[in-house]
Amino acid sequence: MTTQTLPQPPTAPGLPLIGSAITFQQANGLPVDFMEQAVQNHGDVVHIKVLNKNIYLIGHPDLVYEVLLKRVSEFHKPSAISTKPIGLGRFLGNGILTADHAEWKPQRKLIQPLMHTKHITQYGETMARFGEQLLSDWQDGSERDIHADMTQVTMWIIAETMFGMNVNQTPAMESAAESAQRITVADLTTPLPDWLTKGRDREATQTNDIMTQLVDDFMAERRTKGETGRHDLLTLLMETRDEDGQPMPDDFVRDNILTLFFAGHETTANTLTWAFYHLAKNPEALATLQREVDGVLGGRLPTLADLPNLPYTMMVIKETMRIQPVVSAFPRAILEDLTLGGFTLKRNSLVFISPYIMHRDPRWWSDPETFDPTRFSAENEPNIPKYAYLPFGGGPRVCIGNHFSLMEAQILLAVITSRYSLQLALGQTVKPQHQITTSPKGGLPMRLHRR
Repeated sequence: MTTQTLPQPPTAPGLPLIGSAITFQQANGLPVDFMEQAVQNHGDVVHIKVLNKNIYLIGHPDLVYEVLLKRVSEFHKPSAISTKPIGLGRFLGNGILTADHAEWKPQRKLIQPLMHTKHITQYGETMARFGEQLLSDWQDGSERDIHADMTQVTMWIIAETMFGMNVNQTPAMESAAESAQRITVADLTTPLPDWLTKGRDREATQTNDIMTQLVDDFMAERRTKGETGRHDLLTLLMETRDEDGQPMPDDFVRDNILTLFFAGHETTANTLTWAFYHLAKNPEALATLQREVDGVLGGRLPTLADLPNLPYTMMVIKETMRIQPVVSAFPRAILEDLTLGGFTLKRNSLVFISPYIMHRDPRWWSDPETFDPTRFSAENEPNIPKYAYLPFGGGPRVCIGNHFSLMEAQILLAVITSRYSLQLALGQTVKPQHQITTSPKGGLPMRLHRR
């Protein structure tokens, strides 16, 4: 659709020729504070120029609804406007997260049943067991980097549930995931001509080779041993059949198991990290949480049957994902000029939807900077405007691993807070680093107090 009748949205301040490129470069990630100010100062559709690329920020739930649901076929994955794979497409191929809409639909149909409750509930015991294993190394009064610990325990869980992987095999995958995240942000926020990205491209190739080789090795192991009765998600993907009863190609298995790995590891680790940070800053919320956990568990490990009886625990998780969403912003691409919110958006541009901005907008949230889990009580949660809360995206492409992630976070939070209270280290300044996911820059040192 082409139009010449509607105005272009207001442009955020920038420098001649390069626009806001320096702001994005200096942020070493997503400059979410700059993006938030742009929406607050200029309205719900804002144009940002980064070198020769146009980026549009969307700041209203109704417009988010249009992009993610009503007009989903007009808003594509970023690879649609590039002559080579960029962003997560470099590493996840044409999997369910990165595939454009037409290729995504049949994949979702095949993979959705694997994330059904009957499959993921069997992982509850694994999650609680690894939570207890983590605590076996903790000591009363000691100081630990809680972000590193949450990354470790969620890596143990994802390694076993996704790959059936021994925990000693996880460092290579973890290092590759860190590289993939950094390269993805650079692709989206620092667009450069091909001749200036050769170093980035080499690192991406090396990272991709590591992840591909790990998956290939696990697939070969299963075929060689011919084991039956395994329940990890790699095995389930390998057993998936298409409508003609044929096994799925290896590329399909590889792209989608890595997609599920990305969706289920770093995200939960960061949610838990920020939960402990905000609980330490809000002792009344921590006391309420521990009263609930103590009353339900009485010192034992949680089971799946306990989770409905731990509503405040889930409220803490949901409020954490509001005040510090794990994914600060995610992109869509437009191939042709189109209109949105009364403005013309130029073809071959990126549209950014930012949960960070949406979750802090006082139009939708009272006192948005305050950590208040009761926003998500049974009475209050139904009043949240649709598409003002986007911890897992929205529309038909809502994160396929959302139930797995919430279950994991609820179990681990209950396990840890039943045994320990955590306090921020003295003099600690915590600064979020907004890459694909949002983590505390330099980690999160906290002091442990055995209960």
